Amino acid sequence: MKNLNGYWVNKRSGTIHHVLQDTDWSGNPTLWANSCNLRWDRSYHFRGDAVQRFLKNYDFICSNPTNDFFVDVLANRRLKNDYSWGRKTNGRVGITKDDFFSKVKGVN
Repeated sequence: MKNLNGYWVNKRSGTIHHVLQDTDWSGNPTLWANSCNLRWDRSYHFRGDAVQRFLKNYDFICSNPTNDFFVDVLANRRLKNDYSWGRKTNGRVGITKDDFFSKVKGVN
């Protein structure tokens, strides 16, 4: 399996995680993920079939971000909040899904 260390974004919620890959005693991959852009830090552990679900539901962003990109995008709680409001109000308040993911992918 390829190296999964780096920053990943949930395709639906917009939550960004810092992911570290490890292997369990039987050689299967496990993932340790910490949220970056939520009000409270959350930690997750993925193993077994959950690793495949993680790969299906998340997009890779980068493995070694610049300081500006980390502060302005990856750890930006306001950006995540604006995206959440945009989803709830169909874009009337906050930002749209396209705006959010263009910033996360580094297009803007």
